[in-house]
Amino acid sequence: MTREADRKPKRRFWLLTSPRTASNLLVKILNLDEQGVRPGPMRGGYFFLSAALERLNRLETPIGAWTKEDREVVNKAHQTAFDALQDYVEAAEREGQGVFVKEHASMMTDPFYEHKYTHGDDAVSGEPGMLVARGVDRPTRSPLNLTALPDEFLKTWHPTFLIRHPAVMLPSLYRTTQADLGEEFGNKRRREEGPLKPETTMKWIRTLYEFYVAHFPEDSPWPVVLDADDIMKTPELVAKYAPLVGLDPAKLRFSWERVPEEQLKAMPKASQVMTGHISTTSKIDPSKVAGDIDIDTEAAKWRAEFGEKAGRNIEKWVRDMMPDYLAMHSKRLRLD
Repeated sequence: MTREADRKPKRRFWLLTSPRTASNLLVKILNLDEQGVRPGPMRGGYFFLSAALERLNRLETPIGAWTKEDREVVNKAHQTAFDALQDYVEAAEREGQGVFVKEHASMMTDPFYEHKYTHGDDAVSGEPGMLVARGVDRPTRSPLNLTALPDEFLKTWHPTFLIRHPAVMLPSLYRTTQADLGEEFGNKRRREEGPLKPETTMKWIRTLYEFYVAHFPEDSPWPVVLDADDIMKTPELVAKYAPLVGLDPAKLRFSWERVPEEQLKAMPKASQVMTGHISTTSKIDPSKVAGDIDIDTEAAKWRAEFGEKAGRNIEKWVRDMMPDYLAMHSKRLRLD
């Protein structure tokens, strides 16, 4: 007879990231395809990508001025994304597969908070919405939950937060806004001005981290924080991390085959830009390590590369991000 413990669903593991934090590299190292994890829809997850694009393409217009059609389109996109995530989890648990999903934390932000941050308190009224979570009859939202998901659903996950030094992350993000990402990702304002305001803050990931700090007991290892530099410099740390998320350290890989040029060219333009470097290398590139960065020195390089205005914008974003980054960095997983 199967014991009750054997029928108990496996833990749900979430890799919560921000753009340009080397999350594709981490997923490649973890080798999820060989770890019994149910495959996600796009590079390990990104269930809310389409919903986030619908929001960001309407960000210039304050939410209070949205048409009925705008609201319906965005709400439907969010619920469709959430339903797909719930379908994925249910299928994995039904078939005894592991659940390890990657998602940019900002993609799950409720439009109410995104517009409040972008346009100010006067841009919003009433209360934020709430997506429908299966099996949750009375959904609640606590002050640290700025997502469109109810607390009850968030608390079913064991999250890892991946961070990277802002002086590496933000210039990389700026470069993607200047690249040809294809029609789906095209945003004229981003190409002209760089990342949108909600993209230049760690507010979303830091607040969600604090939500989980409040949720788990003080002596719990959760939530886990990983820094991109540690991933690239210290294989032993990744080996320490793997068992925490139900993965076999023996199956980690730190080298791989390059993607053939023909296959790379056949990828969607956005995928070429977002994964181009890792696709054309066969191992970790040590030049991508942030190390001890001097922001003043880097700022001069940004002004030379992007122009005076853009360079100064990037410098401001980086300096504004540093308190959140350092706070999370101090809590990162270490070898000792």
